[in-house]
Amino acid sequence: MADDGMLLNFELGDTPLTTQVKFKGGRWRDRVRAQKNVKRGQDSAADDSNRPNKRLRTVDHDGPKTANPNPSSAVWVPSHAMKTGQVTSSLFTSNPTAVTNFDEIPLEESEPAKPSNAPLSSEAESFLSLGLSRRVAQHLANKLEMKAPTAIQKNTIPQLVKEDSDAFLQAETGSGKTLAYLLPIVQRIMALSVNEDGTPKAQKVHRNSGLFAIILAPTRELCKQIAVVLEKLLRCAPWLVSTTVIGGESKHSEKARLRKGVNILIATPGRLTDHLDNTEVLNVGTVRWLVLDEGDRMMEMGFEDDIKTIVGKIRADKLLKENGEGVVLEGVLPSRRVTVLCSATMKMNVQKLGEISLEDAVHITASKSDMEDDGAKGSSEAAFSAPSQLKQSVIVTPAKLRLVTLIALLKSTFARKGSVMKAIIFISCADSVDFHFDLLKSPILLETDKDDDAKPNIHIQGTVAPACYISSPANPKVLLHKLHGSLAQPVRTATLHSFTDCKEPAVLITTDISSRGLDVPAVELVVEYDPAFAVADHVHRIGRTARAGRPGKAVLFLLPGCEEGYKSILSGAPLAQRYESILEKGFATPITSLPSTSAEGATLESEKQSWTSRAEALQLHFEQRLLAKPASGANADEETPKKKGAWAKGGKGGKGKDNIKPPDDPLLVSARQGFRSHIRAYATHVREERGYFDLTQLHLGHMAKSFGLREAPGGIGGGVMARKVNKSHAGAGKSSGGNHKGGDDDDDAGGAVDEAARKRMRDKMRSVMNAASEFNLG
Repeated sequence: MADDGMLLNFELGDTPLTTQVKFKGGRWRDRVRAQKNVKRGQDSAADDSNRPNKRLRTVDHDGPKTANPNPSSAVWVPSHAMKTGQVTSSLFTSNPTAVTNFDEIPLEESEPAKPSNAPLSSEAESFLSLGLSRRVAQHLANKLEMKAPTAIQKNTIPQLVKEDSDAFLQAETGSGKTLAYLLPIVQRIMALSVNEDGTPKAQKVHRNSGLFAIILAPTRELCKQIAVVLEKLLRCAPWLVSTTVIGGESKHSEKARLRKGVNILIATPGRLTDHLDNTEVLNVGTVRWLVLDEGDRMMEMGFEDDIKTIVGKIRADKLLKENGEGVVLEGVLPSRRVTVLCSATMKMNVQKLGEISLEDAVHITASKSDMEDDGAKGSSEAAFSAPSQLKQSVIVTPAKLRLVTLIALLKSTFARKGSVMKAIIFISCADSVDFHFDLLKSPILLETDKDDDAKPNIHIQGTVAPACYISSPANPKVLLHKLHGSLAQPVRTATLHSFTDCKEPAVLITTDISSRGLDVPAVELVVEYDPAFAVADHVHRIGRTARAGRPGKAVLFLLPGCEEGYKSILSGAPLAQRYESILEKGFATPITSLPSTSAEGATLESEKQSWTSRAEALQLHFEQRLLAKPASGANADEETPKKKGAWAKGGKGGKGKDNIKPPDDPLLVSARQGFRSHIRAYATHVREERGYFDLTQLHLGHMAKSFGLREAPGGIGGGVMARKVNKSHAGAGKSSGGNHKGGDDDDDAGGAVDEAARKRMRDKMRSVMNAASEFNLG
């Protein structure tokens, strides 16, 4: 064969050829680490200089950098390494730098701001001057200790007492909107039984005289709260009766109460629609008022169709001028059906709700100059802000330090007796609420309450517990509460009642189910551990404090980077804080009340520890708790035999006991599930604000540290539906029997089962999302 003249010239260089070493077996992390070590050795050998290998360093914020004490060793294990031989990464290294310039932040005002939602001066205004009867005014002053109205009450009560037109109420949180529409309704219904001079009329209305008002609220908790306020108000008119019909309770008992008679009904839209369709004793012919409280929230939760149905059925029924007992309603009650829409914000969905329910409405705000004859005209420019006396701050915290910063904030909050009595922590999803409650609660549950004679409430056994880590010598007992929409209704009611009536320092870990309308006394701190899904929800969250003129504080956690721009669109100009100052203040003293159930968690303190070492020790303690084996006990003994067979069969070539996998700690399972749900919820911010919360810029490994995890677990994109469908499909396959591969009939049956499972899951998810909107996707 002739030579074609082609020459190949390869430049091999002066370095010797090295063979590629491939490692097999063991964990993939060990193989990657070994591969890097081999490569590092080859690069060092190829270098002409004889410089030594780079020494591993650790950072101590309170002192100089310390080098590897043993440079000749291949792997240096730092002092905070676990007993298992694993090494934890430092909390204070590899963190992103904050964009905010903290040096340019102005100092806080020396003089506190004047409260914007406080009651007016009793000398200038009184309830009696607004058109209320002397009986009602004296009851407010003597029994409810309310001497003067707020601004929104001053502008609303005369309008609803004297006029019969629809109204749109808009005011900041904690300004008294509930009493603003309840007082005129009760005043005009009482006028059917009592004359203006206070003397009783010949005919007095009672519970069977008819239903005069319906109040709709988006959540069960808000319905319960409105019912409590109305019950206190109706003590001046004991012949009038109110009740609630909400989801999660017995329809049979609700029908029995409606059959006995009710004058004012408080309901959720879904349950009221059900009763209008199926309860014959519910007669709306005498209804004069329809109140839609938190209208924007109802639209967001998907109640638009229910509201259309309710409004349509009430308007379709003939308006009765006298009831069945012959009591004349005309001239005392409104001559038409009056709709009152209450909303703190003025978004497009609220305007759509106004088009559905309002006719020639009057726009009423706290400022008299803002009132307009048409609620839709110019309403898009109406701004809603937080109370002026509310102090807002933003803590820019790296993802790895979120958990220890939260502990430090709460620990410093309850460091002084009487400084803060109650705090609310808002978290994005129910699974994350469960994890943080389980992590922060004490393993010794209510030991001091064993001697009490009172019968314990079984509904709060899993939702109320003493807290650890955040207590102090001044407040040795801090009660921890959790609340979200996945809990049963009796549990939700009992937990909220326990938090409201608690006389000791208390913390409520909750979702957005507690962000609307709830008025819990003595709430002085609101912590948004996870930012709200919209700015409007943020305003409602922080509105749980600084109510009725009282002071309050709100703290928002943000990550460095794009999230820092979020504070520019918030009202009130919140001040930015360094997370280092929070940690230094919270961990200035040793951490007390740690759980002593394990040897690793028994001792975390030393006499000369700095705040950085305390933070790292606490983070290490959390990780050790999650990785610890489940405690031997009744639960572990019951669970092991059930799953033993599955563990023995798992893996390749499983052979009985040699391949049995021990169960994971329940706290570890809760942490993984909470992390997955948190990441899914992070992707659900509204479109306008999604630029501040970019999922692609979220470091999953660092965020996993805030859940006490060493690495981010998988299955984030699986979701509920995928797991449910796979489970049903597996069940269908097992039911087909034996080793039969299945033909067309089996495929059809499996497809039918899968489709039915998908439909059930879609209906369930739709009901859950519409009822609570908490992104409980876990």
